[in-house]
Amino acid sequence: MNLSTIDIIVVSVYFLLILFIGFKAKSKKVNFSEENFILAGRKLTLPFFIASLVATWYGNILGIGEFIYNSGIVAWICFGIPYYISALLFSLFFSKKIRNLGYSSIPEQITGKFGKKAGFISSIIILLITLPAAYLLMLGVIFQIFSGISLELSIIISAILSLIYLFWGGLKADIWTNSVQFVLMYIGFGVLLIFSFLKLGDLSDMFAKLPASHLTITGGNSIQYVLTWFIISLQTFVDPSFHQRCAASKDSNFAKQGILISILFWILFDTLTLLTGLYAKAFLNLADPLQAYPILADMVLPIFWKGIFLTAVLSVIMSTLDSYAFVSAITIGKDIFSSFKKFNEIETVRNIRIGLLLTTILSIIIAILIPSAIDIIYKTSSIAIPGLFFPIILSYSSKYGFKKGMTVWSMIIPSAISFIWTLLSMLPNPYLYIFQEIEPMFPGILISLLFGIFTVKKNIKVYDVKNI
Repeated sequence: MNLSTIDIIVVSVYFLLILFIGFKAKSKKVNFSEENFILAGRKLTLPFFIASLVATWYGNILGIGEFIYNSGIVAWICFGIPYYISALLFSLFFSKKIRNLGYSSIPEQITGKFGKKAGFISSIIILLITLPAAYLLMLGVIFQIFSGISLELSIIISAILSLIYLFWGGLKADIWTNSVQFVLMYIGFGVLLIFSFLKLGDLSDMFAKLPASHLTITGGNSIQYVLTWFIISLQTFVDPSFHQRCAASKDSNFAKQGILISILFWILFDTLTLLTGLYAKAFLNLADPLQAYPILADMVLPIFWKGIFLTAVLSVIMSTLDSYAFVSAITIGKDIFSSFKKFNEIETVRNIRIGLLLTTILSIIIAILIPSAIDIIYKTSSIAIPGLFFPIILSYSSKYGFKKGMTVWSMIIPSAISFIWTLLSMLPNPYLYIFQEIEPMFPGILISLLFGIFTVKKNIKVYDVKNI
């Protein structure tokens, strides 16, 4: 991007502002209270709940631009509609229960229902979808555009700038920075759409230039591929950031209301990203569709507004990166470490900080080794969701559970099948074509469903997590 001095100043001010707010969120109590560090004292009010949840759910912004550029409106069908439905169901049936149950994480909830082994296995699977490598990769790409340095170094610097304040401020720092990022993401993409309209033509001009396939419901993809994203949207039910914010809400009604209002904000932002992505397809010829939004912004935005848009993209990515990194740190430092030894509150906070360091290192390695944001998210979700979906749903029930000894297998086997299927689908052997024709998540979900049919029964013993 051709950035002026003013644009560079705008982006620099953004980083300074986020760092200031993140460190400002540190409380004297945070080192002495596990609940303050992990759940911000369970005092999350409705406006902060909405701002944080909306911003957190949008990290894959460059991937969305890539998808829209390549396939068209099907991106909204894949990344929009199924997630609205899943979020609505989550709000109606689970949001209040999470707050009332009082657990701080999904593995803790699984442990409370099914015991320590099940909780430990769920922690390992959850790491697959919370390690924020995909978002760190996207942030590294943006930083590379901004700075001109190598992608590898951009990824490392981005990780430090994005995560350092979480080390001291915990969830409160995440929530405060997310709220600023929430405002910036709407301003930036709103401005991009307005200037695209003014400089390139109205919507009818834009639609006239699009390939016919970009206006179809599949966009040239198979129906199976589109349906797979409806299943991937079930990640909403197993997403730790959803669970964490519901658990941190000041009132159980805030959790339910907050998700319903968030759906409206998601629809608005999806409209902005869809239309600007289509403008990029109509008026640009790109070698790398991952840069659809930045290159469109470079084309239509004047000085200052280009810097504002870049802060919007950074905000979208960093908000999700922060939230997932913090959940991953909790999963490692609290849920996994506590499976081997009991720790007091001060030790738990220390362990979460160690978990954050490990999360950062692992995410940097994955982001460098697998330079495709869509691939990282698609493959990890396909493996994790089959193993987590039914156990988490059953963990909300006081009447139903798995037969003795079956809970762990109900998580391991479906995820293992999807993992093996993913590996086999990557082999060029023509005799393995069936593994390429059927998406890996389908066999995993099928096996998970069979576990649900044949191994679920009433009157399962419910553990007390506090006494384990």
